[in-house]
Parts: sequence; structure tokens; C-alpha cells
Amino acid sequence: MMPMTNLKPVKINGVNKVTKPFNDEVSGGQLDPAVLKNMTNLDEPVHLENNLAALRDGSLTPPIKDPIGDRVTVEQTLLNCQNRAVPIEWLTPAIVLKHQMLVYFHGGAFYGGEPQNNTVLLKMIADQSHCEIINVDYGLAPEHKAPAGMLDGLAVIQYLHETRPDTKIAIAGDSAGANIALAVASLNRQLGGNQINQQLLLYPVTAPGADHQGPLWDVSQFPIIPSQRNRFAHYHDLFRQIDTIMTDYYLPANVEAASALVSPINQLDLAHSPATMIMMGEFDPFRLQAWEYAERLANAGVETTFVQYQGQNHAFAPLIDRFWQARDVADLMTESLVSLL
Repeated sequence: MMPMTNLKPVKINGVNKVTKPFNDEVSGGQLDPAVLKNMTNLDEPVHLENNLAALRDGSLTPPIKDPIGDRVTVEQTLLNCQNRAVPIEWLTPAIVLKHQMLVYFHGGAFYGGEPQNNTVLLKMIADQSHCEIINVDYGLAPEHKAPAGMLDGLAVIQYLHETRPDTKIAIAGDSAGANIALAVASLNRQLGGNQINQQLLLYPVTAPGADHQGPLWDVSQFPIIPSQRNRFAHYHDLFRQIDTIMTDYYLPANVEAASALVSPINQLDLAHSPATMIMMGEFDPFRLQAWEYAERLANAGVETTFVQYQGQNHAFAPLIDRFWQARDVADLMTESLVSLL
């Protein structure tokens, strides 16, 4: 159950930061007990084998209880636009408000994941917001290296431009999917599109392939109680390995990791970005780069909110049957969707 702590935002370097502790007694600096329970394999350092099949298996979400049922229908279909046929899930609630949609990109380190990782979470959002949602099955690396996934996403946005010109779009995604979403939004702006009115980002990767000895990967910026320090350090190092592997799979030889479409932290058109909300775990190894991106957005004059879930790590949002934080994410995304109707 969500704690009753005062959760008013605090303005930090222009960013509206909301900090949500996992209970009323612990304000931060230690892992949520439910998270810690799932990290017992990290008492010792972990070496991640670069085996694509195993990596993809590890990117899938376990079965999740569905509290929504047939109140939201899910149709598997293809969207054909810009000479691309993009597989999607189209989620439709029983009551539909036609003027706002959500376009969502799943995570999975660019090489893995699938739309079904997030279907239950998105059904909850669709049911509460009465907005349709498109859950995009973009091409994965290494078979489909950058910019293939971005172009799949851009084709979905263009399809909506052509078929629903009066509908506003919220673009969203988690982890690597949030990275894809930001690239799609930037490309869309550069082409003159103006339908995207907000960005809803779950633990986004904003600087893949960044210097692992640099400030965006500084493990000392994650204060934690001594008894949990080694376990978190091993978790953080595991994500350094993931970052290296996923960047190698994702980028062709002629594309730089620091390029603006690959690393949204370096985008030059930030001032034209829509209002943005970032939802992040306190102990997510990508938190420092997400915060840097938030500060750059705010410095460019974009309304930016950063919600930090204390005690949480990466990839918690789909697990609505395990974490109140996941249900809170659904509520926050719902509120953002309906606020601009």
C-alpha cells in the first residue's frame, strides 16, 4: 500500500521532483524488501554471458494477473505506412475518448522484450483513461539495428497523422523503449508533426554506451545502507554489462552512440519537446542519465516532472500484481492522459 507521506513536488534545477518512499518509516537509502528478496543472486559479482537467446529469455516479464479482463479488448494487427508493416497491439477500452491516444514502446535492451510484457499495465491505463493505446512491436537488434525501430515508430505516428488527424498523441515507453519513443518524437518534430503532446517515460535509457567510468555511471551517487551496498554494487555492474552488450547489438558500425537520436540526452531540439514525465526507481542504474536528461529538458523550458520511487530498481512497472509502485505508475499515466483532453 502506498505510504501517506507528503508527496508534494520540489523544484530542483527546474525539474518538478516527486519522491515516493516505499513506506512511511523509510525515506530512502535502502532497497524495498520486495525488491531485495529478488536480488539474492547478487551477493557475488555476476558475469553476463553474451548469448542472444538467453538474453531475450531474460527480457520477458513473468505472468501477471489481469484485473481488467474484457473491459479492454486487445487486437493484434499490422499498421501499414511509409512502406513499413509494423505489428502492434491495439487496446480499446469499453468507453473511448477519441481525442487522445497513447503510443507505447516496450523495453528489453533493444534486443529483447515484447509488447506483451506491458499489456496488463496498458490495459489498466486504457480502462482508467478511456483512451486507446497502440503497443508497438518494433524491430529488434541485431536483426534490425538502428534506426529500424525508430522508423517503425515513426510509421505508426504517421499512420495516426493520416487516419486520425484530430487525435493528440502521448508517446511513452520503458527503458530502451523509452529511448525509441524519444527518437520517434524528435524525428516527428523535425518533419513538422505536432500531434505529440506529452512524453511519459519509464526508466528511460538516455545515453546508451556512455563512459562507464564517467558521471552517468557513478555508483557513489546511490547512497545505500552498508548491509545492502555490495548487492547493489553487483546489480549496478550487471547493468554496465547489459549496456555494453545492448549498444553493440543495436548500433551499426557507422552510427555513434552519442548521436542525438541514439542518446536523447544530446538532442538539440529539446526546447520543442512536449511536457515530459519520467518515472524512475531510486536504485535504477540508469537514474543518473535520466535525471541529466530531465535537467536539460527543464533548462530548455520544457515542463518536466521526475517521479522517483524510493527502494525500487529497474523494470518494475509491468508488475502490477506485485508492487503498489506499478499501480501508481498506471494512475500517473492515466492522470497525464486525461489532463490534456
